[in-house]
Amino acid sequence: MNKIKILLVDPRHDTVGAHSNYIPIGIGYIGSYLKEKLKNEISVELQLSTKPEEALKIIDGFKPDVVGLSNYIWNSSLSNIICEYAKETRPQTMCILGGPEFPAGTGARKIEDDENDKTYSKCFEYLIKRPSVDYFAWSDGEVAFLHVVKKFIENNCSIKTLKDKDEPIDGCASITKNKKNLNIGKYIPRIGMDGSVKAFGRDIIPSPYLTGMLDKFLDGSYVPAFETARGCPFQCTFCDQGLDQSKITAFSTERLSDEMFYVGDIMSKIKHGTKTVAIFDSNYGLFQKDVDLSHHILKVMDKYNWPQYIEAIAPKSNRENILKINDILKNRVNIGLSMQSINFETLTDIKRRNWTTEQYVDFIKEIEKRGKSPASEIIIPLPRETEETYNEGIKFLMDNNVQAGTYTLMMLCGAELGRDKAIEQFGMKSKWRILPKQFGIYGGKKCFEVEQICIETNTMSFQNYLNCRNYSFIVKLLANQVFAPIYKLTKKIGISWYDFSKTLSDVVKNENFKGEFKNLYNDFCEESYNELFDTREDAINFYSNEKNYNLLKRGDIGENLAAKYTAKSLLVLDDILSAIFYVINNKFSDLMGKDQSLIVSSSESWLKNLYMINEIFDKNDIQKDRLSYKLEIDFDFPEWLQDSSLPLEKFKKNTVYEIKYDLNKIKYMKTELSSIYGDYGDDKIRAFGRFLMQYVNRGVDVFQKDFHKIN
Repeated sequence: MNKIKILLVDPRHDTVGAHSNYIPIGIGYIGSYLKEKLKNEISVELQLSTKPEEALKIIDGFKPDVVGLSNYIWNSSLSNIICEYAKETRPQTMCILGGPEFPAGTGARKIEDDENDKTYSKCFEYLIKRPSVDYFAWSDGEVAFLHVVKKFIENNCSIKTLKDKDEPIDGCASITKNKKNLNIGKYIPRIGMDGSVKAFGRDIIPSPYLTGMLDKFLDGSYVPAFETARGCPFQCTFCDQGLDQSKITAFSTERLSDEMFYVGDIMSKIKHGTKTVAIFDSNYGLFQKDVDLSHHILKVMDKYNWPQYIEAIAPKSNRENILKINDILKNRVNIGLSMQSINFETLTDIKRRNWTTEQYVDFIKEIEKRGKSPASEIIIPLPRETEETYNEGIKFLMDNNVQAGTYTLMMLCGAELGRDKAIEQFGMKSKWRILPKQFGIYGGKKCFEVEQICIETNTMSFQNYLNCRNYSFIVKLLANQVFAPIYKLTKKIGISWYDFSKTLSDVVKNENFKGEFKNLYNDFCEESYNELFDTREDAINFYSNEKNYNLLKRGDIGENLAAKYTAKSLLVLDDILSAIFYVINNKFSDLMGKDQSLIVSSSESWLKNLYMINEIFDKNDIQKDRLSYKLEIDFDFPEWLQDSSLPLEKFKKNTVYEIKYDLNKIKYMKTELSSIYGDYGDDKIRAFGRFLMQYVNRGVDVFQKDFHKIN
């Protein structure tokens, strides 16, 4: 039997840390399905990879006949570079891309120009710019990839012979030989479409776990990922699955259970491996099958004490199932439901079938009963959304104790809002920016992933968008665990968290406001504006400049700005606390009685003495006479934080605390800091900011002094 060598790559940029640490389940399905279908025709020698440099080395040594790569917004340019390298190294290699980052999207039944979009023209332009890509699998990946590989085999594994025939291949698109048109194969329905969500039609794909195909990734560093079903019944216009409203096709519960036990057995033997599992379904919990599977996952948890955390995307409906699944899985499921908007006109235009606000509030109460902190996000600028409706959405979330996040609308080429008709209808204007950490040099070529984002509509101007984004930084900042006591304090006084956040935002952006916090806020606003480019080419040319590329590597530019500046805020924590207490004392004075003033003054003293940021940053060692000190307050704020439900009278007493420096913590963090100073020269502020970005998510307790009550 003849042999064919195939390399499948789900590439992730790793220049400044990996974008994703999930097991590449997608290419696993493609590989296992291909081997099963070709087992009687040809011997398939298969290699899988996620690391760009590893993929290039495999191409050099393995010399694959076929290279197949995933194509998402976060790796599209990288996938193309790997194709280019494969062609330069071995021109007879066939290169295939597949994924949603293609003008036809994932939901097209055919590729043609229509009233919504010049889809055909854009697909042609997309491929003509990528001459190293022989075929794009635009239909269901497993079957389309099989079709093109079989055609390749039929033509004696000669890409020249195959391309000379100039024939369309089912499920695939390619450039014609004269380079003037597209060869478009027939649309291929999703595997299992002849069944239903209950028919388990996807079992036709052999398990990449049970066959051992993914064993190399079960090393503890990758998060095991599962797709229990594929498809989405909703049509959200901002999502690249929104055009593909279709029947859901699923794997059987028995098959998934076997996979979970297989993975659990391996992961339980890895001492410091990940404790998380990810479920990639678009709406996990929508169907009874998801509840049934949860009982099987519970058995895995009981046997192996793994997984301890389950990541999943909650459905847009069926709250009962979400709660059932969480309760079955011992409260280890991340529960959330993103609203995207609470504006009815917006929800109508984006075809979002949200719960009512009343249903959402009831759901939040159920989440809180389980000791969880709910979170949600709003996308700007969606159609019909204004600055006012955005603020109303943030207020609604905050008023209901939901951590509010803000995301900018991505103009995904496979989403309805990325189509010409929608752009014209809603007056959408866009700019380009780099995706954080998605860049590198591979095979001697610089590579950048950039995204097109909406920055204006006919109801939200560019300035309105910037106003919303700048305010979102304050919202993000206040969500830091450091400020959790402030949240409890304002609630006790009777200040709404929304009113407080808006007032703080207004104070900080006022021209007369001065200080380090003001400088930090201004830097965020300036960088939010400067990170935007008019064209994709402008963005790439800017970052390709050697000086700017070095700044990008160092994290000075091109970072996730909300995360970057939230981390850097700890550098100016004292100044931020001063601003916070200024707002409480001066902007909400009408709510301040004698008792409240006492709480506020004691809380300010306490919080300004609680963290050892300055000591960590100080180049001098702490002297022995500074190992501890006493703090006297008139309101026992630390004890009140533990149980603020008790009467205030219980805590109105002169209290003395001994606060101690944790020298081991300081020594550890200074050592960690010294290891990255070299990248920043003498600029220790920037180095410390980078350090905070890396470590702050571990919890602010790492920066907290030890303390105990003396009286």
